[in-house]
Amino acid sequence: MRKLFFAAAMLLLSQAGFGQAVKDNAVIPVSITLNSILRLTVTSGGNIQFVVNTIDQYTNGIANSAQYTTNFVVSSSRDFNVTLGAEDASFIGLETGGTMDLAFLRYTMDGAGGGTIAGIQELSDLTAPTTVVRQSAGGNLLYEIQWELGTTGGTAGSLLAANLPADIYVTNVFLNLAPQ
Repeated sequence: MRKLFFAAAMLLLSQAGFGQAVKDNAVIPVSITLNSILRLTVTSGGNIQFVVNTIDQYTNGIANSAQYTTNFVVSSSRDFNVTLGAEDASFIGLETGGTMDLAFLRYTMDGAGGGTIAGIQELSDLTAPTTVVRQSAGGNLLYEIQWELGTTGGTAGSLLAANLPADIYVTNVFLNLAPQ
């Protein structure tokens, strides 16, 4: 019995001498998903309506005021451009089907959002789509479009000289936001 016990002890001790330390690894996958944020929201002035009803307005136009101002916010996680352009080549009369030159409607861009703002301190017309904001940083950025109708100094001249029939002239103006 002693021999059997001694043999069993030797067998256990020999296994302990050849045993290796236990090592265990765990893999923890880590990922980061960056979703591109590019959103334009018109916060006020989404429907601009000029009503011309005096000879002074026909002659000198209608200057900008709060009711003729569009405010919009761009939320962006990357560099972006905003372009502005009219849907049609001219304003279309709803009743007569006549047309009015787009150059009668002019705008000035301004913005606390920064970036390169085209047209700031200068009136531009809508005859061609134009990049109005080039921004090289993201965030929630506020911009403003100050609209004017037929003011003196415009390329279209006065509304009175254009001799247009009475009508409601409309077009859609698009603000397009795109990454740089």
